[in-house]
Amino acid sequence: MILFYVILGLHLCAVVVKLGVLFYIPRLKSVENVQNFIGWYKKVDRAANYTLWGTGAGMVLATSWKMLFQMWLLVSMLIYTLIFVIIKKVVLSRMESIVETNKVYAHEEMSKLRFENFCVIVTALGLFGAIGYLMANKPF
Repeated sequence: MILFYVILGLHLCAVVVKLGVLFYIPRLKSVENVQNFIGWYKKVDRAANYTLWGTGAGMVLATSWKMLFQMWLLVSMLIYTLIFVIIKKVVLSRMESIVETNKVYAHEEMSKLRFENFCVIVTALGLFGAIGYLMANKPF
């Protein structure tokens, strides 16, 4: 049982790292800041991805295959994955497009990034709420 909690703790730390990009974006003021952040974040994101995959496999081994095939858990994992796909496709792709503009400040693009970031945060909170509902009620 202790092994499960250790694995869960590592898993949650990796999730916090991946979601951290959403809370750092308001601090970015120029294209140079965005470029430096992307360079750093890609390295950290890769490590977080490996940690998520490893701890996910560890959770399956620490619990059971029977638990993994419960429909509410499968749907929760799909929603969970969707959150990270949305972050990668919306926020990180916008950041990369800002770097490609070759502008110094790119005020309009930065404003758009902040708005899309806010929308992704709201969407992620809603999806995390759906996961919480599924975990609490196990409807199917």
